[in-house]
Amino acid sequence: MRSRTPRHGARILAGVVSVALAGVLSGCGSSSGSGGGAQTVRFVWWGNQDRADATKKAVALFEKKHPDIRVQTEFSGYAAYVQKLTTQVAGGAAPDLIQLDRPTFGEYQHKHVLADLGRYTGSTLHLDKIPANLLSGGKADGKQYAVPAGQTTQMLVYDQKLFAKAGVTVPEDGWTWKQFTEDMRKVGARTGVAGTTDFGWAVDWFDSWLHEHGKQLYTADGKLGFTAGDLEQFWNATAALRKTKGVSAPEATTKMDGSTQNSALVLKQAASEMNYDSNLTSYLSSYQGTLKAAPLPSDDPAHSGMAALPPVYFGIAQHSSHKDAAAKLLDFLVNDPEAGAALGATRGVPANSEVRAAVCGAATGDGKAVCDYEQRVQQRMGPSDTWQWPSGSSAIKTDFQQVYDDVIFGRTSVSAGAERVVKNAQQSLEQ
Repeated sequence: MRSRTPRHGARILAGVVSVALAGVLSGCGSSSGSGGGAQTVRFVWWGNQDRADATKKAVALFEKKHPDIRVQTEFSGYAAYVQKLTTQVAGGAAPDLIQLDRPTFGEYQHKHVLADLGRYTGSTLHLDKIPANLLSGGKADGKQYAVPAGQTTQMLVYDQKLFAKAGVTVPEDGWTWKQFTEDMRKVGARTGVAGTTDFGWAVDWFDSWLHEHGKQLYTADGKLGFTAGDLEQFWNATAALRKTKGVSAPEATTKMDGSTQNSALVLKQAASEMNYDSNLTSYLSSYQGTLKAAPLPSDDPAHSGMAALPPVYFGIAQHSSHKDAAAKLLDFLVNDPEAGAALGATRGVPANSEVRAAVCGAATGDGKAVCDYEQRVQQRMGPSDTWQWPSGSSAIKTDFQQVYDDVIFGRTSVSAGAERVVKNAQQSLEQ
């Protein structure tokens, strides 16, 4: 999950970025010179090995078409990525092209780390084939600071054999919450494996639950969109499931960080897990068993808790010495058909609608699974304009999980934990 912020990385981002970026406006950016021969563009991202392999393949295609531009690539897991990037940005040595998610976009845009892409739009950078609802996620104050690298939506990925062993069939129209609760308890009781990973750990799934109830995590003006009572209701639901092995044990839940290597599902500690479908290829390549994706439970299809979201964005550093070259690389990654074929569904389905049609039309194996799922749940996906995460959201995401650890291990009550999250969240948004 991705898209999704592991606690250590978010703590670094929320704490270090807010202090260290104070000097970023005087930074010099990437140090490679632009004159006399090939330029060197630094491009960084996080992700699993399947994403790295696909991205390097696309970069090689770019370098072949642009022999005057060399691309230096770096990738890692999320926490290490954020730590290194924060240090580089604070020291005035930010990479030229940067991968971002919703929390990091909010932080970096607010701290003036990202370049306004308006000067490149329509010339070097073409955005007309990307749906407006996706592009809006990379905008702030009417300006485009980042471009979606793909499209993703929420899913529940599950072990088909374990569900069949428990006699559980995914309803054709998706679960209601009552059906889902009953089925997760059945899986836990009949297989000995928890029905699903405890979804109370991540603010992402609380955001989905809020949308199902006509609310949202943050308001349009960057304020908190929920109350302690809302969170108490959500966490009480997971507590009830935990008592009957409907969700994973605290020892498994506390390790969750959005990565497949720490996934309770992949580690066989749960029979299903909520995530974003941009991570489906990683699940399929990592899991020993047969997996399938299903929509999130919802009592009202019109409020599904699902949206067409950018899994990650690409942004250009404000103080990069190679903005023009970085813009060419960004445009290539998003719009070139060969790049689309190389990248496949490793960042969700392609953002460019024409590239998406070509990639999904030719997809096989894991990539086809993502395309098929997106097509199947298309009518459930709402717009992304109510899913924006402002500056301060990284700290909130981290605190949310830390407090939930205290709740599931009995160190604090649900009501006290919910009050603490709200109090801390309001402080984070005011900073």
